[in-house]
Amino acid sequence: MKLTGKCKEDFEKWVYIKYELNNILELRKFNDYPESMQYGVYVDFFDSVGIYMSINPIENDAYERMYQVYEDENHIISCETRQEARTAAIEKENEIHNSKG
Repeated sequence: MKLTGKCKEDFEKWVYIKYELNNILELRKFNDYPESMQYGVYVDFFDSVGIYMSINPIENDAYERMYQVYEDENHIISCETRQEARTAAIEKENEIHNSKG
């Protein structure tokens, strides 16, 4: 669940300002946090740039719990676990942000 390209650059600028970080070492500490802890900060960043995705639990035809990541009504990613869904959402948001230029 790592950001790349322009998205990574924009995130780093945003996180320094938002959380008043003073140096790169503080950002490295963030990168050492478990992905579940990083996820909320990523969601806040993507919200701030107008990219919204949602993760919803559903039951499939066999009544097993699954998670769907909604980009929009035409783009849905199905995942078996919430962790997979979080990773899929961040990867897709990263792709969208980088495609904006």
